[in-house]
Amino acid sequence: MNQQAAGKEIRNLRITGSSSVMGGTYNSVKIVGEGMIEGDTSCAKLSCVGTLEVDGTVAADKMNIVGTCEVSGGLRGGELKTSGTVSVGGTTQLRELNIAGTIESKNHVYSEQIKLRGMLHTLGDCEAEQFTARGIFEIGGLLNAGKLQIHLYRDCKAHEIGGGHIIVRKAKWLHPLSFFFKPSSSARLTVSVMEGDHIYLENTIADIVRGNQVVIGPGCEIGLVEFKEHFEKRKDAVVRDNRKV
Repeated sequence: MNQQAAGKEIRNLRITGSSSVMGGTYNSVKIVGEGMIEGDTSCAKLSCVGTLEVDGTVAADKMNIVGTCEVSGGLRGGELKTSGTVSVGGTTQLRELNIAGTIESKNHVYSEQIKLRGMLHTLGDCEAEQFTARGIFEIGGLLNAGKLQIHLYRDCKAHEIGGGHIIVRKAKWLHPLSFFFKPSSSARLTVSVMEGDHIYLENTIADIVRGNQVVIGPGCEIGLVEFKEHFEKRKDAVVRDNRKV
C-alpha cells in the first residue's frame, strides 16, 4: 500500500552495492551491500543485509539488521531485530528489542520489552518493562525493569539493578540455546547495588542487596542483605551480613 504525505507519495530507498544518499522520510529503506545515509532518516521499515552508516538519527516502525549498522544519533520507533552489530551514539527508545547479535550504545536504552540472546553493552542506563537475558550484558548505569529474568551464559555486569521481580539463574546446558551458545559454569553477575520487591539470585556478586523477599542461592557472594519480610540463604551461598529493616 502506498503511503501519502501532503499529497505526495513517500519514496522507497534501496541501495544495492555501494552508495551514499541523503536522509529524509521514506516508506521502506533496504540496504544490500554498503550504504551511507547523511542526515536524519524516518521510515516504516528498515532492513540491512551488509553495512549501513547513518550520520543522524533513525526513526522506524520495524528494523531488521543482518550485518553492521552504525547510527551517530538516536534510534527510536517500534521493533528492532538484529543478528548483526548495531552501534548507537544517542539514546535508543524502542517498543521492543530482540537481540541475537550485538548492540553497543553510548547513551541510554529504553524499551518496553528486551529479549537478549546476544550481547548488550551500554554506557548509560537500560530500562524496560520486561528484560529477559540469555546472553551477555554490560550496563554502565542502572538496569531497571518491572520483571528481570536473567540466565547467565557468560559474565554480566551492571552498576546498579532495580526492579519488581528479579530472578538470576545459572544457564542450563540442556536449553536449546546452549547448542550454539554454550554456557560457562563459572559465569557470574556482578553488581554494586541491587534493589527489588522479590529477588532470587544464583552466581551473583553484589555489595548490597535490598528487597521485601530475598533468597540468596548457590554461587552468590553478597556483602549485605537488607530485607523487609523474608530472607533465606541457600547452601553454597556467602552473605557477610544481613539485617531486617
